[in-house]
Amino acid sequence: MIVGSVKDRTTEALLKYGEKARIILSACLEASEINENKELGDFSYKQLIEVLRGKNIDYDPKSLLRMLEEDYGIIQTTYRTSGQHWWKFVNKEQVVEALRGNSEIEEDPKISAIKIQAESLGLKEIEKKLLFLLRKPTLSDIDKRILRRFAFEDLPLLLKVYDEASSYEETIDIAEKIKKIIELAKRVSQKINANEQEVKKSVEMDEELYKPVYQHEEQS
Repeated sequence: MIVGSVKDRTTEALLKYGEKARIILSACLEASEINENKELGDFSYKQLIEVLRGKNIDYDPKSLLRMLEEDYGIIQTTYRTSGQHWWKFVNKEQVVEALRGNSEIEEDPKISAIKIQAESLGLKEIEKKLLFLLRKPTLSDIDKRILRRFAFEDLPLLLKVYDEASSYEETIDIAEKIKKIIELAKRVSQKINANEQEVKKSVEMDEELYKPVYQHEEQS
């Protein structure tokens, strides 16, 4: 049974799910403001995704939306088909009040530490560098050294932060970013191996091609 005011339940959800809940609820509010036709509800799943993508947030909010509705009674389904899902706020004003009050709530030091560690690693710069290597037609020896340095210096630190970030709902987005970086590094490594195999194959073909010439010269 859901008890307490919407404001209290929203605050409880924010305390449990942290930054992720704040981002999703704020995006829901923004989607409801953009939505001019409230006939089906305050906002739809499609509108919410558009708001999140506009903020460069790549996250599927379905599970969190379900908890906000079923566990906390903050939102309520108003219309649903196979291709659409609409919700309304049970009390929009109290959600806004809770979000404003939550900005003053002290964050768990462990969560803050993970965010600081992730920021210090420069995830965006690492991702840009790996994407650059992945898009190059061929990789030089310098590029290989860059990947080697990443594998032995940056990667162990990334894995450590990944393990920590995966343990908390508030930092799951950091874990997802690190997972993406590791996948990019894997693809760069595969590209290097593929290039080396091509070079080896090319050398073998050249040797085979010029083999008769060498033999002819030796006989002369």
